[in-house]
Amino acid sequence: MLNLLVLLSALLSPLLGALVAAHAQTDLTKFHTFRNRLWNEHGLVGPKYSLKESADWGFGYFNATSAVGGPTEIRSFVLFTIASPATTPKVLPALLSSLFSLGGQPSAQQTNPFGKWTMLTEHLIVGTTNSEAQAACLDRALQGKYLHKCYDLDHEYNLELQDVATLSKSKLHAHTVAVSRIKALVDIVSLGYDVLYFDPHHIFFQNPLQYLYTYTRAHLVVSPTPASKCKKLVIPPGGQLPEDHHKLDLIFMRSGSGTFRCLYNWIYHVTRNDASVDDRPLDHFTFRRVMQECMNALGPELLAVEYLDPTAFPADCHTQCGCANDAPAAALPNGDCSREVMDKWVGFLFSCAGNSTNLFQSMSRYASMYTNATGKPAGL
Repeated sequence: MLNLLVLLSALLSPLLGALVAAHAQTDLTKFHTFRNRLWNEHGLVGPKYSLKESADWGFGYFNATSAVGGPTEIRSFVLFTIASPATTPKVLPALLSSLFSLGGQPSAQQTNPFGKWTMLTEHLIVGTTNSEAQAACLDRALQGKYLHKCYDLDHEYNLELQDVATLSKSKLHAHTVAVSRIKALVDIVSLGYDVLYFDPHHIFFQNPLQYLYTYTRAHLVVSPTPASKCKKLVIPPGGQLPEDHHKLDLIFMRSGSGTFRCLYNWIYHVTRNDASVDDRPLDHFTFRRVMQECMNALGPELLAVEYLDPTAFPADCHTQCGCANDAPAAALPNGDCSREVMDKWVGFLFSCAGNSTNLFQSMSRYASMYTNATGKPAGL
């Protein structure tokens, strides 16, 4: 019997290897076809009409007053996230609810183009991975309440992606969604808008725009690297970005010439250089290289990169109760987090939830815990 198994293994191994190689080659061909469609003889293809329409009808104005120096100014902005079929039943409504509940009423700091006070959800563009997610995003009751926009995020190439929370299980999907995301960000910035991108693994407790416009000044503000954990990364002018993996769960981009130039370099780098679908995710592992070169070439006046404070934007991969004094904050005896720590939360990231079911459970638990401790609505 053992000899038979050895013989079968020897016979099947080359066949299995050939099947794996053929599948990898098919994935690579799909990816190369996708990335090549982003360019023509004149350069990078322009924004899709549907994205331009979503941004032009959904953008808002924010009265930005900086607490770290700089003039008071009115900035035009949009928000952007991604939804897949597994996230649309519960996670997307929970995310929309958390954004909608901030402050409990329209904010005078943000208005639509006609000067009317708005809720943040009115300025959110949801990029959907396939027609199923698009239909759920366009649900009449959901869209009627939150007034968000729904955008076809390259359905032809992302349609098989069912759960953004398990994205890393497919290199092909990780690559196509990465490129789709970068292209959308380049397009939105090229239209003249600031853009706040966040993965759907977030729940918000305070207005993230108010925090970002008040306490940051860099052209690009990104989530901390996983290696930094609870320590705030501070990059001096002309300094070097950390070599660490950048997950980019949240990216805030102030529109400007330097921002657009460096985003253009980023999309060029990930689409015009040879890459295998077995490589690490193209956006995570190319951001640092491209942005460092751009910072060196343009100088901090045109491009600076800043990292979010993990005290305000903690992540469940490193701490269950946020951060305090550069270390994970301790939980109370009942397992809840302290009011003192929660008062500092702007958003919480659940990138280690594993799947959309666990993600929604975490979002619900933290929303209830926050509301019970602070008395402030968390939306869920």
